Amino acid sequence: MKYYLLCAGEDSGDVLGESFVAAVVAAGFAAHGTGGARMQSAGLQPLADYEDLPVSGFGDVLPHYFRLRRAYATLRGALMHPDCVGLIAIDYPGFNMRLCALAKRLGKPVLYVAPPQVWAWKESRASKLQGIRLAVLFGFERERYEALGCRAELLKHPFLTSPLEPRGGEGIFLFPGSRRSQAVRNLKMYLRVVRDMQRPVKIFAARKSLLKLFENVVRNAFGGTAPKGIAVEVSAKDALQRRETYGRASCALAAPGTVTLELSLSGCPLVVATVPDRLTYVLGSLFVKAKYFAMPNILLGRAAVREFICAPWALRRQEPQIRQALEESLNKNATGLVAELEQQLQGGKSAAELFSEFVESDAH
Repeated sequence: MKYYLLCAGEDSGDVLGESFVAAVVAAGFAAHGTGGARMQSAGLQPLADYEDLPVSGFGDVLPHYFRLRRAYATLRGALMHPDCVGLIAIDYPGFNMRLCALAKRLGKPVLYVAPPQVWAWKESRASKLQGIRLAVLFGFERERYEALGCRAELLKHPFLTSPLEPRGGEGIFLFPGSRRSQAVRNLKMYLRVVRDMQRPVKIFAARKSLLKLFENVVRNAFGGTAPKGIAVEVSAKDALQRRETYGRASCALAAPGTVTLELSLSGCPLVVATVPDRLTYVLGSLFVKAKYFAMPNILLGRAAVREFICAPWALRRQEPQIRQALEESLNKNATGLVAELEQQLQGGKSAAELFSEFVESDAH
């Protein structure tokens, strides 16, 4: 059976990839590749263990090198197979830039969803994506890619399909991230920040496999027994459920990524903080030119939410600043920010529309 190869290597890509898998299957093709629970529930036939893929930073990638190499070799072989009619790459540039280059050499069509952030660093990557259809989430991304000679379409953000619920006050919600090593570093720091804030705390795991890991981190942080006021749960798969849940938070502390935009669109006051590994922090300081890292700030071009990229060797000095920012966010009303972000995200096509156009353009 003819199939499309899809490659997503982290949970934000899994969220975006779910609707593309559904579009592939609805069109009568098989969907093979890598993706998490959302993509697999939509019909993806996995070719490699997804749990090996979500890693971040130079220091975290090296210990997983051989498993990542095997996974890439499997995807490369699947792309080269004559039954593979095209590639749908989703974020994850470490694999997908190489797969895109191979697909171009093979003469197979490519749709790259959420391609690399060339406006932040490595602008030269845009030249390697010329001749490839791109689907981006933000208007400024489309403008930047088109200025660099690439064809980019706007993908409608999945969170805009769900209504905003009234804000609640269920305590502080923590989102340490989806990449295991970095999520553990973040969660240890987050727990120190919220320890004396006298509020219920909920920790959200991006996928089920992180649940026990986070529970162990909590127990170790409190001498072997998790306090009653701290709970760990898995984020809902459905965008409507996530928006309803996030809107019930008093405030949130989260790692940079898609969840920062989802939280802000839910009306949740937010502070963004992360602890990269030492090597990534040093190299990022030298080469990354982005002014902001939190998605709401990037989209609006201003510091709409507080953000902290923490030096691993200076955490104890930065944690009081993060705690103060979080305490201040408890008294904020974020509904004005919701309206600004929704205005910026208007327009765009659905995954089904983009895939249909992708197939039609290949046929011609």
